[in-house]
Amino acid sequence: EVQCATMGVLAPLTGAVGALQAMEAIKLLTGAGETLNGRLLLLDAKQSEWRTVRVKRDPDCAICSVR
Repeated sequence: EVQCATMGVLAPLTGAVGALQAMEAIKLLTGAGETLNGRLLLLDAKQSEWRTVRVKRDPDCAICSVR
C-alpha cells in the first residue's frame, strides 16, 4: 500500500474536500440548511463512497462540552 507521504494526495480530492468545508462554513455563518454538527463525514475516495458517523460531545473537552 502506497503512503500519501510518498505519492502525494490526488489533487481533485483536496479540491472536493475544500469545497465541502467551505460550504459547511457558509451554512454555519448564514444559518442555512442543516450542518454536520454532531456528525463526522467520511469519504472513501477510492470507492467513491461517503459515510456519516454520529459523534457525541466529549464532557472533558473545554470547547465542545459547554455548548
